[in-house]
Amino acid sequence: MKNTLKIAAILMACVFLVSAAGCSAGKKKPFLGVVTPSADHGFTAESIRHGEAETKALAEKHGFDYRYLTAAESAGQSSAVETLLGMKPSVIVLWPVTGNELRSAAQSILDAKVPLIVYDRFIEGLTPDAEISGDNLTIGRGCGDYFNAYFAENIGAGKVNILEFKGDSSTVPMERTNGFLETANPNFNIVQSFVTNWSQQTSMEQMESYLNTKSREEIESIQAIFTHDDEIVLGIAEALKNYRGPAKINIKLVSGVSAGSGFMALFENSGLAGIDFVTWTFSPSMIRNAIDLGYDVISGKTLNKEYKIPTEMVDKNNYKQYMQSEQYKVRYSL
Repeated sequence: MKNTLKIAAILMACVFLVSAAGCSAGKKKPFLGVVTPSADHGFTAESIRHGEAETKALAEKHGFDYRYLTAAESAGQSSAVETLLGMKPSVIVLWPVTGNELRSAAQSILDAKVPLIVYDRFIEGLTPDAEISGDNLTIGRGCGDYFNAYFAENIGAGKVNILEFKGDSSTVPMERTNGFLETANPNFNIVQSFVTNWSQQTSMEQMESYLNTKSREEIESIQAIFTHDDEIVLGIAEALKNYRGPAKINIKLVSGVSAGSGFMALFENSGLAGIDFVTWTFSPSMIRNAIDLGYDVISGKTLNKEYKIPTEMVDKNNYKQYMQSEQYKVRYSL
């Protein structure tokens, strides 16, 4: 009888251990969902590489699951959000193609009580758990200050005509333009503003069209170009190099944003004598910061509502030093 009870006790203990092990093995891992634009130009392509690399590294190190989805259009991103919600995520990091068009999808994340981190392009009228981006207002203000100093004598004498080449209709260009207008002297006159959709090819065609359709007087009156991205600058530079018309190019300064290797090459040899260049750091590797916030949620940390990633000015005087910086090395580490 005693032996029978002893055997029964052992069997019960075994059943308990197996059940406990089964419960442990079946426990759901934390799940990080990420939705970004697809690689429609260089910056987003670089960003995806950094975003995927950071997500994979964190997941392998800390033992959580993830799904990284990209889409070229807002409708595709909305579908991606729906897919992720069906997988019961612990947190979602969302980089909208166009903020306003993702409002409904983003709201569905909040309605599902899933923490939401919005990166780069914000969604007006929505309050996610955290927003993180480069400091676009500071970029615009810094550019205005730089233009003021560069053209100090010219603006003292009257109007200085410039062209503006924006990225798109998202909050990013809006902040950069608003920042510029805050600090730039009122004597800077934006003759024409173009929307490039961040495309080097589009900016080249727009600049070529301006040079080929405007009068000699109009072309020669332009003294600077304010842009929202390095790739836009590369397209403009190509159009200026190819121009063979009768007008004299009097442009003295062209600004960009990103501080990538292509822009660094302009400091070495732009092929455009008499034109200076300046840019502000805005690295594709910044998306790593947004992914890190996603892991912070998984690990139980409380987020701030807003994060701004610092920026710095890069021109012909400091670009070599910048190329030795950790930020630049991380950008090109993949």
